[in-house]
Amino acid sequence: MGQKKLSRYKFIFLLLTLMFLPSIGASAQKHITSHVTVTCYQPVKSQCDSKPLVTADGSNINLRHLKSGKIKWCAISRDLLYLFPKDKPKRIWIEGMGIYEVRDIMNKRFHHRVDILLHPKDSKLVYYNNVKIKILQ
Repeated sequence: MGQKKLSRYKFIFLLLTLMFLPSIGASAQKHITSHVTVTCYQPVKSQCDSKPLVTADGSNINLRHLKSGKIKWCAISRDLLYLFPKDKPKRIWIEGMGIYEVRDIMNKRFHHRVDILLHPKDSKLVYYNNVKIKILQ
């Protein structure tokens, strides 16, 4: 009788484990996806505030690293902030551009937009509508 009870408990435990594992795995792999307008900005006073080399989270922009591509930072509009988990690094994947760290916040007049940080001497302009992004968690 003791063997049957133990076997029954093992079966119930195994069944419950199998029921909950797919949902745990699926929630860990889910990314929030959205479509936004992607533009660019440069750390200059005319496009930023009085301290263009300091981002909204207090990070200092190293222009040498920015020019060489060692840092890939972006700014997001304020309406996208709620999509990010608190107290975790904010990173997004932009279709066709790769993974960027969110280090800056845009002016409140912009909605559903991501700004890519470019070096001040970079003459490349970026403006894409309806670009898919994923919030990485």
